Amino acid sequence: MSWGSRFRLIFGIIVVVVLVGGATLVLNQRESQTASTTASIQALSYSVGSDYAGTVVKQSVVVGDRVKAGDKLLTIQSATLASDLSTRKTAPHSAAYTVSTDGTLSLVATESGIVSNMTASVGGFVGAGQPLATIDRSGSLYVQARFLVDPTDFARVERGATVDIVLPNYDRISGKVKAVVVHTVGGKADASVEVTSTQLALGAHNGLVAPGTPVTAVMHLKADGPFSGLKRAVQSLIVQIGL
Repeated sequence: MSWGSRFRLIFGIIVVVVLVGGATLVLNQRESQTASTTASIQALSYSVGSDYAGTVVKQSVVVGDRVKAGDKLLTIQSATLASDLSTRKTAPHSAAYTVSTDGTLSLVATESGIVSNMTASVGGFVGAGQPLATIDRSGSLYVQARFLVDPTDFARVERGATVDIVLPNYDRISGKVKAVVVHTVGGKADASVEVTSTQLALGAHNGLVAPGTPVTAVMHLKADGPFSGLKRAVQSLIVQIGL
């Protein structure tokens, strides 16, 4: 065999090894990720209601308005409140409303946020204890995602694991697994995963970052494949040399 043939053979072997190794690494990478079956952006919220029945005489906010703690939401004229005030020495007190001597009650926001729902309007009668407004707390956005995985893969789900949040326009946001609740369905782990991210800023990405927006969550599982050790070593080397 000539030296030219030997070089071509060696070069061919190297190419095959590189292609097989690359394909194996890609396969290992894909096996270390799982996509959600359903996922959407959510927010922690609270409801505001009145301790007294009455008629709404003023609406100070609408859905979508930003409010701070203490901002007025609705003003209610209540005959029941007026009667109570005439027979008691002190007016009722609550962080959720203020009252005046004529029986007027003003509902206020107790925390900063965005008004996401209003069930009352001027001229309408509202009952005592009825939720009248819902406010999404500021800085409380998160993603609730559902994953259906094999039990062996569920063992690779870690708190703090990286999750890629893919918006409807295909923009990506990086998040972390905060909490996991799992049920077994048909021999598979049906996992409900809460994902948090500092990049979930309300109104970002052309308004797509908002409660109710459907997304796709791609969760990175703990690597345990045949090349996981090599992969971690390479990643560690990259970090050490500052790439």
